[in-house]
Amino acid sequence: MTEVDVEQIYKAYEEINNAGDSTPEVKRSYEILIAGAHGSSNCKRLAAQFIPRFFGKFPEYYETALDALFDLCEDTDINVRLTVIKYMPNVVKEFDKFAVRIADALVQLLENETVQEIAAVKKALEQVLRLDPETIPAIFNQSLKGSPEVRQRTINFLSNDLNRIKMELSQQNNDWESKFSDEVKKALHNANATDYEMFIKMLLSLKMYEKKENLKALSESMVDAIAKENEQFDPSNENPFQKFVLCGKTLIQFFEKGISTTPILAFLVKKILPQNIYCNLQAKQQKSVLRYLVEFIIRSPNETTLREAAPLIKDIFVKEVPEPPSDNNEEDPKLDLNKVENIVYAIYTIASKVPDITEGQEMNSRLRHLYTFAMKCQTRVKLGLKDLQKTQNKDQQTIEKIKKAENVQTVTQNIFTMTKELMKPAVARHFAKVVISWRTSPQTTSSSTSSTTGVKRPNTEGSPSQSNKKQKSAQTKTTSQASQVRPKITAPQVTKNVRTGQANKRTGGSGGNRNNGVRLAKIARNKNNEKNLYVPPPRRGT
Repeated sequence: MTEVDVEQIYKAYEEINNAGDSTPEVKRSYEILIAGAHGSSNCKRLAAQFIPRFFGKFPEYYETALDALFDLCEDTDINVRLTVIKYMPNVVKEFDKFAVRIADALVQLLENETVQEIAAVKKALEQVLRLDPETIPAIFNQSLKGSPEVRQRTINFLSNDLNRIKMELSQQNNDWESKFSDEVKKALHNANATDYEMFIKMLLSLKMYEKKENLKALSESMVDAIAKENEQFDPSNENPFQKFVLCGKTLIQFFEKGISTTPILAFLVKKILPQNIYCNLQAKQQKSVLRYLVEFIIRSPNETTLREAAPLIKDIFVKEVPEPPSDNNEEDPKLDLNKVENIVYAIYTIASKVPDITEGQEMNSRLRHLYTFAMKCQTRVKLGLKDLQKTQNKDQQTIEKIKKAENVQTVTQNIFTMTKELMKPAVARHFAKVVISWRTSPQTTSSSTSSTTGVKRPNTEGSPSQSNKKQKSAQTKTTSQASQVRPKITAPQVTKNVRTGQANKRTGGSGGNRNNGVRLAKIARNKNNEKNLYVPPPRRGT
């Protein structure tokens, strides 16, 4: 068809708009609109508006019309592109069969660089989703196979912009959340650590994950996405390790709602704890692994998984804690105390269900060596803290030293307590609750100067001092309650002298209330007009 002008396009528009049926003349008018997509810039902008408006009336021109619109999307004039982006959702409104193709084209346009276009594309995608919520898989599929820019901008759209219409989409289609969740979970495995975190946030924003049964399925999907069953965990690849950390951090919140730790603990045991993997992790990564190991183990009731973990944790313990010197050398072993505390804590926790975890000469000798070292370390730290607390003007450096020493004291105290118990025969062990150092509430330096040694011990559940405090608190509470129900004193009282224990009798004088020569004791009251527990003896008359 020859090139058309603006006047022809307007005339064609009026003919189609006024016509009732699709006659040959009306079809020729629609052909003029399609031809406008290859005219001047003004013609293209009009074509971008009118082709979608009448799209549903001309089935025989579906493909031709779509090709024309897609050509306009690639036009060099930004105004033409903005116009066609704005009106493309009308194609879906006319005939939703092409919703997926329109969504696919719009996602590709996210690669454009101008802020105006990206905003227009996101708005158009929202309209398409409102018209047909089933297009969500197309958006995901196109984003995953697109360029890095397209992928990131699509994920940004799904995690941020989509929040505005989630409720509306769910009301239109009851299965929308479920389908959206399925698509996100499919994308989890191939996602990098950054995308993995964003996908998890998307999922947790869905109402369906307020239900415990759905959270359970999600936790399993999250673990599977770190590395598949047949995949080797590569310690040199930062991406899967970061996904493991993000997964563990999220699942800890799930555990508080009763979700089992077994899937993530089983993954940790099979994929990360074996020596060929664990030993090749960086020191910082090993510390993270051991922390999560503690988090998972203390909540795991699955004895089978704990038995699988036991020999691997023993191997790590043997590697981290050296054998005692054979020549009675008193030199301290070189230990990372925080790592050792986590390892011993894991053994201590497992030993309550798997007692034989401490069996073997390698374990016994190292436990004794560690016990002796922890005892020595405790003594040295106490002396060091005492000296630090004596410092009159504590600068920031001194305060930091005190905090560090307090932490060492807590860590070594925990190691001492646990190794002492683990050295006993299994039948003689008593597993008191031990609070690991990084769960202990931090102490303020200013409040720690009141004790005899100048050190305020960290709060540890189950400690004697804590128990005494609780008992005293209970006694005070009981006494207070007793004072509230004490009978009201109405009869004259003969009081005793608090020093001599002799009864004070009054036969004369003019002061105070008297009854047959005996002065009535006044009930002392506080400022709230409540009876005090202690009633003072009567004063001498004046």
